[in-house]
Amino acid sequence: MSSLEELRKEIDEIDAQLLDLLRRRIRIAEEVGRYKLARGMRIEDVEREKQVLKRALSRAGELSEEFVRDIFERIILESKRAQRQGKVAILGPRGTFSEEAALKFMSSPHLVLARDIEEIFDLVERGEVEFGVLPVENSLEGSVALAMELLVKRDVKVYAEVILDINHHLLALPGVKLGEIRRVISHPQALAQCKGFLSNLGVATANYPSTADAAREIKEKQLRDTAAIAPLAAAKLYGLEVVKENIQDLDHNQTRFFILAKKDHAPTGRDKTSIILSLKDKPGALYEILANFARAKVNLTKIESRPSRKALGDYIFFIDFEGHRSEPRIKRVLEEVERRASFLKILGSYPSGG
Repeated sequence: MSSLEELRKEIDEIDAQLLDLLRRRIRIAEEVGRYKLARGMRIEDVEREKQVLKRALSRAGELSEEFVRDIFERIILESKRAQRQGKVAILGPRGTFSEEAALKFMSSPHLVLARDIEEIFDLVERGEVEFGVLPVENSLEGSVALAMELLVKRDVKVYAEVILDINHHLLALPGVKLGEIRRVISHPQALAQCKGFLSNLGVATANYPSTADAAREIKEKQLRDTAAIAPLAAAKLYGLEVVKENIQDLDHNQTRFFILAKKDHAPTGRDKTSIILSLKDKPGALYEILANFARAKVNLTKIESRPSRKALGDYIFFIDFEGHRSEPRIKRVLEEVERRASFLKILGSYPSGG
């Protein structure tokens, strides 16, 4: 009989082989994506996914069906993500957190720079891009009002979400030391979130339209006495060095991005759904809505009210909850909510990014 150490060594060797095979599979999936993109083919191929899953289950042997299904559904999801090397709209310029969110969603996107948030919706609706990256919520600042307003009005779906850690870095030209910096420039929000660090540094500050604009200014004008507060994406884009990492005053600063598309995501087993609704004008209207989720044991992950802009005291509600709209129990809940609400819009179901 083999010793415990020998058995563990064999497991480690198998794990290494599994990782090598997974990396090889993702590389091939990327090649498939390039092939489809060159020929104008859609990434989604439901029949092919069914074949892959069916073949895997038929070869499961003594492995449980649930175990094999979970593994291959995740592999299929990651393979599709690797294939999506299409056009993605982000709020310009480049070198921003929106670009980092796009890169977290897709490894090599063709970035299309939008002038404002509304243009992101325009590009997705017209089919000029496959996806749009929309900042919707920050853990310190709350929801992005314009984004929420446009989600009510525009004809798009939420395909995915990306939760991005917002880490601010002090960037300067190569070779510049901290003691040489006399001025720091950035977006007003970034400057505010690093107020304590800047106070201790004792330097002048100046506002710029974006963190990326500040980084670009230093590069173009070769400002050796000036540093920018910006993400790592800006450092790579403009050839700057990180003088000091993570200079934000508060940790756990995160921004939530929606990935917009014309259709939402197929079920993965780890999904969320976002809806918007308004209430009928009667006592207990909100309680009646929320009671449906409680009875079905559906966990709400967010509920937020915003003025409807129709009348004083009239509100719309943004609700996120666990589960996919195609699940029978979620379908039943949504049918009840639609019956009791005066307005309901299903933004979409998508894999949980948290």
